[in-house]
Amino acid sequence: MTHELKQEEVEKLNPFFSIWLSTRETVRYVLDHKDLKYSLTLAAIAGIPTGISGASEWSKNFDISLWLLIMGIVVLGPIFGLIGLGFGTVIYTWVGKWFGGSGTYKEMAQAMGIIIIPSIWLTPYWILSFIFVRNNLFIMNPLEITSGAIFWLFFSGLLTITFSVWMIVIQSKAIGEVHQFSSWKGFATLIIPSIIIGIIVFIIAFTIIFSFIGMTTY
Repeated sequence: MTHELKQEEVEKLNPFFSIWLSTRETVRYVLDHKDLKYSLTLAAIAGIPTGISGASEWSKNFDISLWLLIMGIVVLGPIFGLIGLGFGTVIYTWVGKWFGGSGTYKEMAQAMGIIIIPSIWLTPYWILSFIFVRNNLFIMNPLEITSGAIFWLFFSGLLTITFSVWMIVIQSKAIGEVHQFSSWKGFATLIIPSIIIGIIVFIIAFTIIFSFIGMTTY
């Protein structure tokens, strides 16, 4: 009877909802009941809202036609989404082995497609941001600060912080489930590559700046 109840609960899992509060159970469900194509499709779809976010920055700094931006979002977004999944798969599988993880590259790829579901939920927000930036709405002007600009700044900041923190929690639990170790080890697996990349970027930037200063002194 208990087995039947658990099986019924598993069948009711919908990754688009359960990933938020039942991350480990959702990842295990996907590993056991879904194929790799499912995660690859999600990664491609999630690349679109990420592309919208990038398009907002491009639209802010460059005069690019709307249709060209839309084409870039639709074409390049999914491509970069799949590339991001590939990098995450390799890095988190490799680093997780340092902590005795047992996950495979395929399992990690499946998990990487699931943990970016929250990004898909943010699509309406990124669309609104794109529209506001494109039309110069809610832009903070020191000479004329509107109530709409203050509200949007507060809302965006609160949403971004909350989303970022929750994504760290989701990713840590997902990595932990794939490697069959604790979520804290999953967090370490997640954060160590970021620290290493940050150090490398800092060294490169420092070297370039130091070289530039040395050249200007002559």
